[in-house]
Amino acid sequence: MPYVTALIAVLLTLSSPLATARTETTESATNSSPEAAIRTLFHAVDQRDWGTAQAVLAHQLQVDYSDLGGANGPVTAEELIGGWKPFLSGFDRTLHQPHRIAVWPTGDRATATADGIAVHLLDDDQWAVFAGYDFELLRDTDGQWKIAFIRLSLYHQTGNLRLGAEAHGRQAAADVTSPHADRIATFFETLENRDLDGLVALFAEDGRQLMPLSPDGFPREVDGRENIRELYTHAMNFTSMAFEYETLATPNPDLVAARFTGTVNVSPGQPYNNSYIGVWQFNDAGEITAYTEYFNPMVLQYGFPGLQPPHYSVHASGAAPKDGVELREIAFDSRGDRLVGHLFLPPDFDETRTYPAVLVAGSWTSVKEQMPDTYASRLAEDGFITLTFDFRGFGESEGQPRQYENAERKIQDVRAAADFLKRQPNVGDAIAGLGVCAGAGYVAHAVNRDDRFTHLALVAPWLHDPAVAAQIYASRPGGVEALLASAEVAAARYADTGQATFVAAASELDPLAAMYVPNGVFPYYLSPAKAAGPHYDNRFAVQSWASWLNFDAFAAADGLTKPVCIVHSEKGAIPDGARRFIERLPGETPTITWLNDYTQEQIYYEDDAVTAAMNATSAWLKDQTRIDR
Repeated sequence: MPYVTALIAVLLTLSSPLATARTETTESATNSSPEAAIRTLFHAVDQRDWGTAQAVLAHQLQVDYSDLGGANGPVTAEELIGGWKPFLSGFDRTLHQPHRIAVWPTGDRATATADGIAVHLLDDDQWAVFAGYDFELLRDTDGQWKIAFIRLSLYHQTGNLRLGAEAHGRQAAADVTSPHADRIATFFETLENRDLDGLVALFAEDGRQLMPLSPDGFPREVDGRENIRELYTHAMNFTSMAFEYETLATPNPDLVAARFTGTVNVSPGQPYNNSYIGVWQFNDAGEITAYTEYFNPMVLQYGFPGLQPPHYSVHASGAAPKDGVELREIAFDSRGDRLVGHLFLPPDFDETRTYPAVLVAGSWTSVKEQMPDTYASRLAEDGFITLTFDFRGFGESEGQPRQYENAERKIQDVRAAADFLKRQPNVGDAIAGLGVCAGAGYVAHAVNRDDRFTHLALVAPWLHDPAVAAQIYASRPGGVEALLASAEVAAARYADTGQATFVAAASELDPLAAMYVPNGVFPYYLSPAKAAGPHYDNRFAVQSWASWLNFDAFAAADGLTKPVCIVHSEKGAIPDGARRFIERLPGETPTITWLNDYTQEQIYYEDDAVTAAMNATSAWLKDQTRIDR
């Protein structure tokens, strides 16, 4: 795909704002907040308001469209806008629908993520892109937010992939008022009123409904009135349905488009709320000959009855019927704060027997929906009761200050989780602690101190002491001394005012972020395709530096006589840390598996790497606890 086509196509996939009324009016532009700046950019692009689009961009910004073969590097706002104009003007209509926008401000900086669908119309043809985005924004002296970084994570594209090339340089015809526009209102009314006969009657006898972004297990094309009736029959039993939509004209009087959201309860207390773009084609009799519906397939897959995917992931958590694993939402107390967690039960769970258990803790700043749920659900498939939870101050758990990476506090939380597991009637005597990345050090200390833990497993462990930390963070502005000084100031501010000071947990642009990862070297925490999104708070309490830089993970090995298993990679984080930990262990050398084909990030989320890590860990745990499944 040519550079300009790739560049523009990707940017367009994010978003113009959804109208709150059922009209063709648009919102006024503003960039007084990070989300408003993002929406303003794509609304202006959609309206071909190039001045406004350029005004919400930093003069110089970083872009990464490599997932679509586009640019990856610096570009000026003027260059970016200059490439868009001849491209977008050629489409008859573009529709952009954002979903799940999440923003994390830290002073005059902010990071953000979103999912987005874009549909591009040209004559009777369509091209759609579904992608995730991460942004970084800066606030100027006037209080206005400017976008300084955009990266695309491509999920899927469908339709005529050459449509962008055909549109480039073309002048689109003017929109016309469609004689069928009122049929769109009738379409939504029949849905809201659960009028199945009325809905089906809107379609021609040979009418079709197409859903090109549907996940596996859901139809992508339904032909004929009777099959359309069958498609909608189940929906007519939903508890409630309501839609907000904006109808948009095109140069073709027989083609009408709309973007809309649905507020749906599939049963009492079970919401399924998605965002959509719809394109309707009509015949001379006013019947629908083709209705193409684009929606966020991840929301459908995790929220629609019977469609849950085979494994848990950052995008959502829910039962996985294919593998028979059951998830139960649980909570327990740690030093007076309520911690929220997930308990995974193995397939064919038997209430009359006991099972070995595994507590899984993730990397620093992480939440349970990231690698902990991924690993815990895989181990549950192999016959273990597994537990994940959000530490105090993170995710859904209570605790102040928020995003406080305090080693001793996290070790206390791991031990509180052991309390919870020990109280479960189906948990046997064997309880393993499994720590991933920084969680390895916390879990190792808890296992060493607490006799309720019988085994220790470490996956891609980040293990350091103050000397190692000093080497790692020496390149930061001011070095370790500056980080410790900032922690002291932040702790004093929190003690005096109750207000925590934050920097970004991960950033491509900010060298003061907890994880400064320029040039896309480690996008796990920023990419919604990997770990970012509404579950995660991309912030780091500055007072955390004191605990983190002075933490000694190696000391957890001293006197530790319980069985230990380690899975790591020479391409991972601090592989020498694992070797130093092993040297400090008394007795026999632990079981260790090196997965040198994979990086640290791949072991967090990539299916092959996670499977390899979990296979090695599960085999060891099954041997240790005498599980044979």
